Formats: sequence, structure tokens, C-alpha cells
Amino acid sequence: MKLQRVLSAAALAVLSVLPALGPAQTTQLRTSDQVTTQNAPPPTTSVFRPAENAGVWVPRTVTFADLGFTEPVVLGYPDTVKEIYLPVPPGIDLSGGQLQLDASYVRADGGRTTLIYAIDGAPVVANGLTGDRGDASATIPVDGKPRPSGFVRLNVDWRTAVARENTCADARTPGNILRIEPTSRFVFKYDGSAIKDLATAWSSLPATPNILIASNKLSPEAYDAAWRVGVALERAGKRPRIRTADGSAPPAPVVPGAPAAAPGSNDPDIVIGGPGSPMPTASKEIKLANMNGRPVILVAPDAGAQAAGLFTQIWQQAAAGSTLTVAAIDEPKNDSSAVSLKYLGARPASFDVLAHADWNASFDIGSVAADGKGPGTLVIDVAASPSAARTPPVVSVFMNDVLLGAKEMEATGKRERIVAPIPRYALQTRNVIRVSFIRQLASDRCRETPEPYPVSVLASSHMLLDTIEPNSDFTGLMSKFAAGGTLVIPQSHLSNAATTLPRVIRLAASTGLSPMKAKFTPVADGSQPKVDGPYLAVDVTPKDVADSGIKPEKDRLYLAGTKDRPLLDVRGLNRVGVLEVFGKGDNLGAVYRTLGDTPPSMEKPIALSGGNLAIMGNNGLRTEVNTRDPSGQGIMKEARPGLFERGYWWLLPIVLVALFVGLLVFASRMRRRNKMAGDR
Repeated sequence: MKLQRVLSAAALAVLSVLPALGPAQTTQLRTSDQVTTQNAPPPTTSVFRPAENAGVWVPRTVTFADLGFTEPVVLGYPDTVKEIYLPVPPGIDLSGGQLQLDASYVRADGGRTTLIYAIDGAPVVANGLTGDRGDASATIPVDGKPRPSGFVRLNVDWRTAVARENTCADARTPGNILRIEPTSRFVFKYDGSAIKDLATAWSSLPATPNILIASNKLSPEAYDAAWRVGVALERAGKRPRIRTADGSAPPAPVVPGAPAAAPGSNDPDIVIGGPGSPMPTASKEIKLANMNGRPVILVAPDAGAQAAGLFTQIWQQAAAGSTLTVAAIDEPKNDSSAVSLKYLGARPASFDVLAHADWNASFDIGSVAADGKGPGTLVIDVAASPSAARTPPVVSVFMNDVLLGAKEMEATGKRERIVAPIPRYALQTRNVIRVSFIRQLASDRCRETPEPYPVSVLASSHMLLDTIEPNSDFTGLMSKFAAGGTLVIPQSHLSNAATTLPRVIRLAASTGLSPMKAKFTPVADGSQPKVDGPYLAVDVTPKDVADSGIKPEKDRLYLAGTKDRPLLDVRGLNRVGVLEVFGKGDNLGAVYRTLGDTPPSMEKPIALSGGNLAIMGNNGLRTEVNTRDPSGQGIMKEARPGLFERGYWWLLPIVLVALFVGLLVFASRMRRRNKMAGDR
């Protein structure tokens, strides 16, 4: 298998604000985790330097967990080959690159076992393993040449050959297993002075970029810019963290057993401007500079929406400058009923398949939902070359791990098409398409050793859009947010920005609120505002939802059921949040409320779908239910088979015969009527 890509989405950056300092003062750049001291600049000089003056090597550590490998990578028959893509700044010189693999193996089936590690296709480690179990860890140097693709490719080849009495004997070794831990890491430095434009700076962001804000108390404009940039980072597959320049925010909690922070991991990557700061940006300006030798992106407080739009898949490469003033930016309007997967960022690819290989692509529902339309049908075009096996390869199409369609391929090298309708319940805010190829390991009557054969996912693959009924659930809300919406927060959140911004960012990203098109409305604490159009209200209860059957109190969750018996009544809750959908049609909205004294941290991404009530904890989504349709009648209605899917295909010839007889009778009557008219 040569493909199981784990791509880390390209990176974001934005930069801001530090308190004004006198000429004789010492400048202290503080975050909530560290303090860096340097001599104060002259009064007219900013602590930010032009990007071309950067001259330090910036350290970076990327763990397998950062790449999405939350569980160990396991190789064993028949999946014995793996490719892992390690992100690096594209086209930038590296230094001190070292890949530290934490791995172990077991061998229950014996044989001659070989483990090969390769970097960018060139083998660098090859070991023959003979023990029943042991350590397979390795420290692999990585050369410093620039990678224009933005990735270092790690190839892992784990194979066993066993002695056989004849060519048809079973050579499978399922008991020989290699295990690579999520703690494996890639450590390197990159030349900060080589980052000359915003597009490269965005692509160079780490998996957990730091957004620096002036202080824990922000103006509405700065808070607005911060949440928009944070959502753009979440959409790019990042997990942003909030830091304050003056150290006014409480330090991040220490997780027992967590590894120590890597060097430079607390330095800012994005800075948001604000009043009273020596912010060297004009209105609507996004600027590349460096802070303490590190490249950073500065975002003016009124340029949050512009930055979120500039760093999307479509426009990112257009950011080919170090100082940009973005007067307007939007996504191309789609008036057709089909969208190419290439437009969504999915790249056509060809790769070899021995037994099993996957092609993956992901997209936000907001990038295709517009004018009441959303994903309706996937049309995947593939091609495969013939092999010695008599059993044809099978291609399967998944969305969010829901099987949509499958087909036995003819494997003649020509285009073959799979048309797969997308059920509504399979849609989420962030959707992952997976095309899986499986080949039977056969060898033409044992005269050949099975070898991989090429397959392709073609550029003509696309998605058909259908009208989506805006039901009162999370999927309906996501389709509404594609055209805009409103984020509503209490005024007190502006005075506690470092604590509230991560929660607002996570909720906005999870519900599909557009960081480009949404409006931002802080309201007085305790008020019940009237909100028109789709909305997300965080710790605010709009006027029209006061009489909901869901009544969260300080530590109590009450769900109304029948007149005499509630559906749920629980007290003593803490670190729990409730997100519920209210309204219908154009005035559809979601309201988030915290239960207990401490809100949940929501560390993991939250995947919402067809429910209208979500309960969240520190690890993300705890449960999602549809209180209006708890038995799932809507899903069953959507999945109800048609007449001929139920086995009534034999009715087709009867219907055709009946129609033919009806036509004969009609024709006979018309001839008789015409004859009678002629006689008159």
C-alpha cells in the first residue's frame, strides 16, 4: 500500500499588538508561559522588524499525534507498507532534521523479517529482525534540502518472507506486527529569513499555532478579528492557542504526564492588533514581520474577515507579498449544480495497490452549501490497470466512514464511474471523503509473486448539489451558515478574552459559522436580544428561545418530556456544555450554555450532524441527540428503499404489458371514433 496520507493542512498566521513603551524602558514581550527580554527600541521603532531582517533558525517539533495519529500505526499482513507525510515549510532550507521513531515489534510467525525506513524514497535504515519481540525504534537524520511540496515523505516497509514447500503454500504472516507510537516526532529547524511572503508563512504554521492578543481585555474589533482567524486555523486542521502580550491571562493548565513544551512552542505565530498598541499596520492590512527572529503575521483589528478569506484553499497562493491591504475577498459564487472535487482542494492522484490503499480528501460544508443547496451525490471517476489476478479489484466510496457505494472494477485502464448518493445523516461540518481500493492477492495459478498495480482517482470526479431542506438540526444550520449568520456573545467575554476565545472558536468552527461572512454582535450581560437570520449564541439566550423545553441551570440539565415525566433531570454537572438548535427556516440558530462553575475545554474536534442537542465535555462531544425525532424516523424515511429495491422488480414487465394493452385500447377507440365521424 503506497497511500494512506495524513496531510496536515497548510498553516495560518497573524500578528498584533504590544503596549507602548518609553525610550528608556526595557521591552518585555510576555506570554502566559514565558517572558523574553530585550533592549527597548527607539520611540519610533516597533518591536516588530521587517521580515527580511530575520536571521535565526526557528525550531519546530511535529509529533505523530499532531498529524492525527492518536493511536499507534500498526503494520502487518496484508498492509505492510505505509507512507507518512511530515509537514515542513515549503521551499525553505532545513537544519538539524531528525526523525525519532518510537517503535516495537512482535513475531509469532517467524520467517525472514525486514524493516526498511526511507526518506523521500531513499532507504536510510534497513534491519533484519529475528527475535520474537523487540525494539524497532530508530533515529533517522533528515537532510536540509528544501521541499517545494511542503512535506518530507517517510516510507515504512515491513515484510516477512517464509520458506514454502511449493509456490502455492500459504505465505501470510498475520502474527508479525510492527507498532509505531504516536509519540514519534520529527524535530528540525527552518531558516526564518527565507520566508518572504504571507503565503509561505501561512503554510509554515505549526499544528498548534499561538494567537497573540494585547491583553485579556479586548476591544470588540480585536476580539472579532481573533475569533475569525482562529476559525480559519481550525478549518485548516490546526488547534489554535490564545496568548496575551502583557501576561494578564492565567497560565495554561498543566496536564499530568504531558511532555514538556518544545523550544519555541510558546512564541507567537499570529498577532491581532488593538487600540493603544504600536501596531505597524494600516486598516485592512495583513503583514509579514518577525518577532525575536521568528516570522509572524500581523493582522489589523479590522482585517479578521479578510485574513480568514485570504488564507482559504482558493486564495492562499495569491498572498504573494509581505504587506497586503485586502479591500475585498470572497469565494467564487457557484451557480451550477455540480462542484469539482479539485475545486474543494482534493488532488487527483495515481498510486500502486498491492492489497489495500486509500485516497482521502476533506472539505467544509460551507464551501459547497449555498442558495439552499448542499452535497447530494458523489461522482467518483477511477481507473485501474489489469493484473495477473483473476478476481477484479473493488473500489468503495465513503464519507465520514459511511459507505456510500462500491463497485467491482473491470481494470482495463479506462475510466470507470461510481455514483454514490449522500444521505443527510452522513454530513458534518468537516467532511472526509475516502476512496478505498482492494485487490485480491492472487498470482495467476501460483506462477507469479503478487506485485502492486497502479490505480488513479481522476480529475473529473465531482459532487452534485441538491436542495437541502433546512430542518431544525445541526446539518440544517450548517447549510444556513454558508451564506452568513451572526455570532452573539455577552459583553463580559471581551474582558476575559484569553479564556472565552478558545470556546467561541471551537463552537463557531463546529457549527460551520463562516469567518468571512458572519456578523459579530456583543450584547449586554443578562439581556435576551432579538436575532434575525441564522445565528450562534454563546453564553447568551436570545429572546425567542426562553421557553424551550431544555432548561439548563447552574449545575442542572432538565429536558422536558411528557406532561408528567421529564426526559432528563440531572444535577451536579460541571465542565459540561449544552448546544441546542432553535427556530426554523431562515431564523434557525444554535445556543450554547455552560453547566457548572467551569466550562469544558473541548480539547478534541466536535463533529455535529443530524441532531439538535449536543452535550460537550473536555474531550469534545459527549453525545448528540435529536429530541424532536428520537426514534430516527427521519433517517429511516430517507433510507427507505424504493419499489424495485424491495424486490418488486418482477412488477416491471407486468406494468409494461399493462401500458401496452392500454395504448392498444386507446388506439382502437380513436380509430372507431374517427370512423364514426367519417360516416356522418
